[in-house]
Amino acid sequence: MKKQFSCNRADVLERLEKRIEEGKRQQAIAKRYWSRWAGFPMDDVYAELSIFDWWVDNLSVTKMKQMRDFLIAAGKLGYNGYVCFKVGATYCSHGMWAHKAESTDGYSPDGECLYHSFRPGDNYWDCLLPDGVWMHQKETDDSHDHEYSLREVKDALLAYYANN
Repeated sequence: MKKQFSCNRADVLERLEKRIEEGKRQQAIAKRYWSRWAGFPMDDVYAELSIFDWWVDNLSVTKMKQMRDFLIAAGKLGYNGYVCFKVGATYCSHGMWAHKAESTDGYSPDGECLYHSFRPGDNYWDCLLPDGVWMHQKETDDSHDHEYSLREVKDALLAYYANN
């Protein structure tokens, strides 16, 4: 029987911290024997870490640390509900999402959501604001270059709440 896991921010972060520590131990063992540790097989970790899709076979400690950093930042902004990840590769779809609401059906809930890129070479954020519109959708230009920093997301949230 498949194990069911809670996919809220705190629970995923707790399981992620344990996997990071386990991965560090595995890396140390591999280094001692002159072999390279490739990471956790995705089939072994996807459910417990709320990964719904991936383009790589293994999840590295580096990727897990990026996930942890995202979850910590999300928590500071109040996104403590449902979280999920799509582990990308260069030129492939990707992302990390954190919601304010919990999932009621195992899928992403409606409402406020924080997004961060999750593939090599990308480092941008976006946010589904309380009015139901993504930051990038509020842009009036046609540049389609809506890669925000975390600071810009925080500023947009502050501005939204100051005006509403």
